[in-house]
Amino acid sequence: MEKTRKLINRLTNKLVLFALTILFLLLLITSTLFAAGAKLFLSPETGTQYVGSYLSVDVLVNTGGNPTNAYRAVVTYPTAKLEAVAVSTGGSVCSLWIPPTPRYSNDSGTATFECGATKAYKGTSGRIGRIDFLVKAAGKAAVSISAGEVKKADGIGTELLSSRGAASFDLQETPVGVPVISSSTHPNQNAWYREKSVELAWTATEEADGFSYSLNQKAGDTPDDISEGPAATKTYQNDDGIWYFHLKARQTSGWSFTGHFRIQIDNAPPEPFTIVVDPPTEKITRAPLLSFAATDKLSGVDHYEISINGSTPLTTASPYQFDRIKGGIHPITVQAIDRAGNSREAKATLDVIGVSSPTITSPTEGEKIPFLSPLTTRGTSSQPGTVELALDGRLIAEVNSGTGDFEHSYRKIILPGNRKLEATLITAEGIESEPATVTFQVDLSRVYLLGLVLPGYPVYAVALLIFAGLATLFILKIKRWRRLRKPKQI
Repeated sequence: MEKTRKLINRLTNKLVLFALTILFLLLLITSTLFAAGAKLFLSPETGTQYVGSYLSVDVLVNTGGNPTNAYRAVVTYPTAKLEAVAVSTGGSVCSLWIPPTPRYSNDSGTATFECGATKAYKGTSGRIGRIDFLVKAAGKAAVSISAGEVKKADGIGTELLSSRGAASFDLQETPVGVPVISSSTHPNQNAWYREKSVELAWTATEEADGFSYSLNQKAGDTPDDISEGPAATKTYQNDDGIWYFHLKARQTSGWSFTGHFRIQIDNAPPEPFTIVVDPPTEKITRAPLLSFAATDKLSGVDHYEISINGSTPLTTASPYQFDRIKGGIHPITVQAIDRAGNSREAKATLDVIGVSSPTITSPTEGEKIPFLSPLTTRGTSSQPGTVELALDGRLIAEVNSGTGDFEHSYRKIILPGNRKLEATLITAEGIESEPATVTFQVDLSRVYLLGLVLPGYPVYAVALLIFAGLATLFILKIKRWRRLRKPKQI
């Protein structure tokens, strides 16, 4: 009996262990399937639009019941038929963007949203962002989410995405009778403007006796069927943002289809930003690297301009690397300029430790060198680097000063008179010295010829005689050639 009881206990324990293992596996499988239930999709998924109108498409997420906090969606569209004109994030579940705003490219036909949420989102239709398209041509247009990610808010970023949605639109030619809208203040529908006063005008068929219109931030909206009167102009005072003017005409046959006009206003500068200097701004001993990144909530940063020591601003990019810099205090100003022309400044001051100027030992100050003689420059520098030699302000050579000494022979003709030679040291770290300067004279009274220094004026006299003789021979040959070519008279 005891053996039987022990056998029963062992079997019971094995059955319990087996049941627990099966339960664990079922929970694991269920959890895995559950964690793969998120979906990225587009809204609307179908629709009809007309050439010249705007189409707004939302990128949405269904988390499948999971809390989520990171998303990536790449939307692909046909550039022959649709042109992306804006991406927006109003009402998004995201609060952090990589990069700071979504981006699109009409070259590749993609719009990319990469973002995170500080507060986890769980739901069936959370908006990640919106794309506004301009309809360019008639036909079928397929828009799809070609790649994406949805991360679970579990601390390790478990991937949840199981499906990606798509949409298909029927794009048709613009119907007859749709009013043509224009603006004298905001003429380019894809450009950004600072001006908040918007002047609009339109033309329609002769039978139009009234118009209904509205202005809002809905790309494909349609105004009501109540006429605002026969006037063909309208002025609005608008806030910043992307606006759409919608207009239709009342005709004897009824109301026309709606025409749309896009208005983009940004009167605010980019957000404040800072210049990060590497190495830090004090006691700089190598050419610094400047990094800066501004954000602009509406139109986006178009470009940066940099001014060094109060110079005329030049267009630049971040990071900005100095090739060389002189010792001393250098004020730096970087301007971030958005697509509407608004700007924001950031400033920094660089304190650069200078290096000593090189010493020119040859030629010496005031030295006279013969005409046509090579200019041999010798000197020393306080530390290794590259020495730039300039003659009368024009760079003639870059000489390595690896041992602290340098030498160079310039063999081109230097015109007679007083000349200035400068030598500037640039260290391997990019620190530039003040130039060392000597003045010398190219002396016409002496001539360097075939390794000899000869009296100048006898040499010039001989050269003049030789030139005159050669010229005479040339003239005689020309005369003889003409006589030979002259036809003989019979």
